[in-house]
This record gives sequence, C-alpha cells and structure tokens, in this order.
Amino acid sequence: MFLAVTCNDVAWPSDLRTYQRGVAEDRERYPLYGAAGANIVPCAYWPPPVAVEGKGPENVLVVQNRRDPVTPLRGGQLIDEKFGARSRLVTVDASGHGVYVLGGNACALNTTTNFLMSGKLPKRDVSCS
Repeated sequence: MFLAVTCNDVAWPSDLRTYQRGVAEDRERYPLYGAAGANIVPCAYWPPPVAVEGKGPENVLVVQNRRDPVTPLRGGQLIDEKFGARSRLVTVDASGHGVYVLGGNACALNTTTNFLMSGKLPKRDVSCS
C-alpha cells in the first residue's frame, strides 16, 4: 500500500540518469545515508493511475479515518462518490493513516474482513465510532 500511495501521489522520473545524478550528489552531500535515499525506487516504472469511470468493478470498499493527517476525509468521500453505487464508504472516527488491521477499530476491522472474505459490500455506508 505504501508504494501504491507514494507512486501515485506525484509523477516520478523514469530516466535512470536522473537517479544516477541524485545518488552521486547525495553521496557527497550526505555521506552516511544520502546515496541510498536518492536511489531508484519502483515508482520510476509504476504504471499510471487507473481512471475511475462509469463502468468497472462493483465491489469497491473505501475505508477512511476521519482525521487522517495524510489523506483527508474528503478524499475518501470523493473517491466513494466517483464510484457511485459501486462502492461503500467505511468512515472511522479515528486519526492516523492506517485503518485496517493497524487502526484497532473493531467495526472497521470486521466490516473490512467480511468484505475481503465474502466479496460482498455492506448494504450501505458504515460509520464506525
């Protein structure tokens, strides 16, 4: 999930020379760890984001914390709206960037696990406190 979010947030250069220059520069500037931090990442060759259109999967579960510091609640609401009747939104009254498993909310954990095990969406959006 980290790469899916990171690679789709911004456009990454795919030219190998860009990373070679970055490694050389950061090796000089930050000798302890700089070269590793500037090295090429999978995002350089990540496929472009998939467009959400009128047709497509009809079993999309969006799980979103209300106070996520990285992905605001409105982002989860907008993607749910974009999918329309093909998705359900699980909103969790919590902070943090991870909801499923790491978040510790039983309602979100059970709702998401049930979806993953059965492939069936909840009948309506779910609000977990």
